[in-house]
Amino acid sequence: SSLGHHPEAAMTRGGGSTSAASMAAFLKPRRWSRKNARGGAARPVVAAAGLAAATLAALVVRHGQAFVPSPSVPASRGATVGESSQEEALGRRTAFSAALTAGLWGNVGVVGGGEAWASGGSTAGKYSTIPSAKRRFYGRVREGIYEFLQMEKPILNGELQDPAVSGFFAKSIVKQKGGEKMSSCAIDFGGGTCVTKEKRTSRWLDFKVASDLLASAFRYSADEVNDYLPQVKLIRACAKKVEKMQTAINNGDADTAKELFKKAKTDLNKYVPMVELSPLDSEDYTHPWETRPTVFCTGTYCS
Repeated sequence: SSLGHHPEAAMTRGGGSTSAASMAAFLKPRRWSRKNARGGAARPVVAAAGLAAATLAALVVRHGQAFVPSPSVPASRGATVGESSQEEALGRRTAFSAALTAGLWGNVGVVGGGEAWASGGSTAGKYSTIPSAKRRFYGRVREGIYEFLQMEKPILNGELQDPAVSGFFAKSIVKQKGGEKMSSCAIDFGGGTCVTKEKRTSRWLDFKVASDLLASAFRYSADEVNDYLPQVKLIRACAKKVEKMQTAINNGDADTAKELFKKAKTDLNKYVPMVELSPLDSEDYTHPWETRPTVFCTGTYCS
């Protein structure tokens, strides 16, 4: 019914054929002017919509047998051949216009936002986030627990200057080497602007970050917030006790350091099963661990 208001709809009413010139004029994009377009930014989208409508109308005409001779009207053999050629040519033109329209609408879709790719976040659940977190942080967390337990005997004995105690808090881990040329630096203005600076951290600080990130990964719904996860709250409470213990050690307060170590160990013993780690009394924490992430490769893909 919507085609009845257009002159082109007359092609389908009589059941007769139409000329290639009229169809080409129908499919020809119309020129834009200032009168029929308020904003220049809206012209490409409106033009694509107009072309899509024209193509849709052409397809409707095509399926309405507008280009097929009426059976009730006799036609000579020469006329039939000519009309067949016109029909074939217009059919190719209609198919080309449809493909062009599909390409235009496809481009508009990509510009508008593209496809929705899985982020690998909380929506992926334990099938993506948790295994990835294990490969990234298990080594660092296990090494941190191992060195934490190495402090137990000297702290309980009041030996706060023991190498196991001082080594746990000392910034002895090199995160970035210094003095190396930065590949991303295009212009050197002098003063070491294009040279890396050494960055260090301690086993305690590395363990603090890795254990928190590991705890945050153990969520099974997008509705769960990291700060309210029980394992996150527990490991952060443990971290506060260890920081207070470090202050007590620096002040030489052996009794306070001893009590804080016991409380921190209790929190840590509750934390490990929440992130699917072995208990503190297992053999897993009787030896050092590799802290680099574990990488699995399948063909050319590594994760």
